[in-house]
Amino acid sequence: RTPLKVDVIRDRGALARMVEQGRIENVFRLQIMNATELPQRYAISVSGLPGIALASDAEVQVLSTEARAVAVRVQIPPNAASSGSHPIAFEIRAVGDDAVHVTEKAAFLVPR
Repeated sequence: RTPLKVDVIRDRGALARMVEQGRIENVFRLQIMNATELPQRYAISVSGLPGIALASDAEVQVLSTEARAVAVRVQIPPNAASSGSHPIAFEIRAVGDDAVHVTEKAAFLVPR
């Protein structure tokens, strides 16, 4: 069975907002499920738009056979993308074990 499962859920409370230096931020919830018998550390990264970056912790600890919801703030520089919805991808990778990783697609919203 798969040692790691991830679901990406958009935070419905905050679709897109402007933050410091005019950056645009979206908030997502990652449901990270560790299906192994040992606690795991996972590194989270994001790609898909110029200058896209996590604005929250890039590592998370998940206990054995536990599912953990993690709020993740993602930001892009001003003018990095036109208004609308843009495909991005989250990669969640077990620290110290590159064989265990999951890529999940999501959409980054840029306000008008």
